[in-house]
Formats: sequence, structure tokens, C-alpha cells
Amino acid sequence: FQRAMERLYQETHVLLQQVHFAMSRFEHAKDESDGQTLSRAVYDQLKSLDEHTARLDLYVNKEPPARRHTVRMKVDGIKSEVQQANLAMNALHSRLTTKWRAAAERDELMSTRFRPNETSLMMEDHELQMNHRLTSSNRHVDDLISQGQSVLDSLHSQHANLRGIKGRFRDVGARLGLSNTTMSMIERRVKEDYMILGVGCIVVLIFMYAFYRFWHG
Repeated sequence: FQRAMERLYQETHVLLQQVHFAMSRFEHAKDESDGQTLSRAVYDQLKSLDEHTARLDLYVNKEPPARRHTVRMKVDGIKSEVQQANLAMNALHSRLTTKWRAAAERDELMSTRFRPNETSLMMEDHELQMNHRLTSSNRHVDDLISQGQSVLDSLHSQHANLRGIKGRFRDVGARLGLSNTTMSMIERRVKEDYMILGVGCIVVLIFMYAFYRFWHG
């Protein structure tokens, strides 16, 4: 059985070297898909190494007491190397997995950064609606200003007409010989009309100013 043990020991040593080589290939994998394939192969080899060392332990127990200590130290040495290979592979796999995951998230972020999403489309629709409302509001304000201007023009025209009527009343009164009392009553009525006209102009201006301030905040 000593020859069988020595042969198994040599096979274990060769397999351990193959694991180191496979780990190097895994570390330089071109992408995650290639890395996953290589990692499965490495873990399969590590599993075989564990089986080999377990069989070596059985052989050690069969050694004569005189040789058992020496053989035990030899087997423990290769078992330690196998354990270190397992730890190194686990750390390497964890590091590369984190690296690939970060790269995938970065690629996903870059691919979605310039693609319009539902939120941006809703914001654009809202902005279009607001723009339409503002345009409509401005049009209504312009219409109101135009109507106010028409009212002011009408009041100005009435003012001019009242002035003309006052002058004609004076001429007619002078021709008809109306008394001063009658003329005073007529002039007082004309003054009242002037006051009504002035109040109307002020009310219209105040309304337009208040509406403009309210509409524009």
C-alpha cells in the first residue's frame, strides 16, 4: 500500500499544480461567462483534491509507527497547500464576482441614462400642458386689455360728445333766451355726467390692474 500511497501523493501534487494554473486562468477571464466556466472547473479540481487528501489520511493510519510521524508530516504539508488553495480560490471568486457585478450595474446605468423613461415623458407632457395654458391665458389677457381699450375709447368719445353738447346747449340757450337758473341746471347735469364718466374710467382701470396682478401672481 506504500506504493499506492506514494502514487496518490504524486497525483495529488500534480493536481494541486493544475489548480494553481486554472486559478490563474480564472483570474484573467475575459468576461463573467468565461469566468463562471473556469471557476466551476477549479472547484471540481479542489473537490478532487479534498478526496485525495482524505484517502492519504487513511493511508497514514496504516503506516507502521516508525514511519507514521514522517508520513504524517508529509501529508499534512500537502493538505495545508490544498487548504490554502481553497481559501485563495474563494477570495478570488468573491473579488471577481464583485467586479463583474459592478461592471454590469455600470453598463445598465449607462444604457438607461439616455433612454427616456415614463417619468420624463410625464414631465414633458405636463410642461406642454402648462405651456398651452399659459399661451391661452396670455391670449385671454390680451383680449381683456383690448376690450378695456375699447371701453376707454368709448368713454373718451362720450366725453368729447358731452363737451360738444355742452357748447351747443349754451348756444341754443343764448338763442332761446333761457334763464341763468335753467342753464345752471343743465351745466350741473353735465358735470354729473362728467363725474360718472370719470368714475367709470377709474373703475375700469382698477379692475384691469387688479386682474393683471392676480393673473400674474
